[in-house]
Amino acid sequence: MVSNRCKLAVKQKLINLGLHFSIVDLGEVDVMENITTKMRALLSIELNSIGFELIDDKKTILIEQIKRTIIESIDHKEGLIKINFSNYLSEKLNYDYKYLANLFSEVQGTTIEQTLIIHKIEKVKELITYGELSISDISRYLNYSSVPHLSAQFKKVVGISPSQFLKLKNIRRKPLEELGKSAKSPSLKSLSKITSENKLKLFLVEDNPVFLRMLELQFLELGNFEVETFTTGELCIKNLVHNPDIIILDYHLNSIVENAMTGIETMDKINSLNASFPIIMLSSQDKIEVAVDCLHHKAVDYVVKNETAFLRLQKTITTILSYQKMEKKLSWFENRM
Repeated sequence: MVSNRCKLAVKQKLINLGLHFSIVDLGEVDVMENITTKMRALLSIELNSIGFELIDDKKTILIEQIKRTIIESIDHKEGLIKINFSNYLSEKLNYDYKYLANLFSEVQGTTIEQTLIIHKIEKVKELITYGELSISDISRYLNYSSVPHLSAQFKKVVGISPSQFLKLKNIRRKPLEELGKSAKSPSLKSLSKITSENKLKLFLVEDNPVFLRMLELQFLELGNFEVETFTTGELCIKNLVHNPDIIILDYHLNSIVENAMTGIETMDKINSLNASFPIIMLSSQDKIEVAVDCLHHKAVDYVVKNETAFLRLQKTITTILSYQKMEKKLSWFENRM
């Protein structure tokens, strides 16, 4: 339970069953009556009806207590509790930290430390969205050693930097009627000539929903593109009948959907079906060998996800358009000969 509304819903279910309670809190309910087997079954059904689960296994309860402690430590009104978290958790739950860590990893398939990081980053996103604190203030509030430390951790989890996330937030706040208006850019003259009647159809294929949405809004803001977004290579391939002018493809693509096609596999499949689709590969890996591998698989260009990624994408698209224009002229001359 993460909100007052959730707590009220659970309280109402308890009242409906004639149960009295002293505590209804995040992941915890303390009822005054001795619960019979029949009443436990009824309570389980009632909780399931509102999306909750009755947990009575001791290890599972302990896992939930660990999660609750993580959330409470981050949502502390004075900011993240400024002590060693492993010591804090061990003292609060009265268990050896090594035992807690091993149990958590065994059951959850991830570590306590990684879960703490993910929740911290969610808090960072929340605070950025509120707009009341600077990145520096947020760094101190959540007990990061420095702003670069926060930024590096944020980018590793979210896929984009805090400043890019802030830009996405600002784009979202633009009035709907302003989305789609052309943004003038002297370095992109060929893009500015595109009219509403001949917009470029752009496929964005990215499994990071935040980065995907940011790219989509940025291209829509230019006003020169009709954008379709996909979170897997399989979905992109399924929709190739829509005949995109350009495809921007993430390198990994399989971090969310297990066994999904990678970017390279998707590109190879697309090229085997129709080699005429220009594909730009996008990746967070700033490695020359990765870029060379993508180009070897017939990517038009390789763009690293960083502060200048969107500008680089625009320039690459401009180059593609110029090249296509030259090809058309060459074809015209060849047909006249």
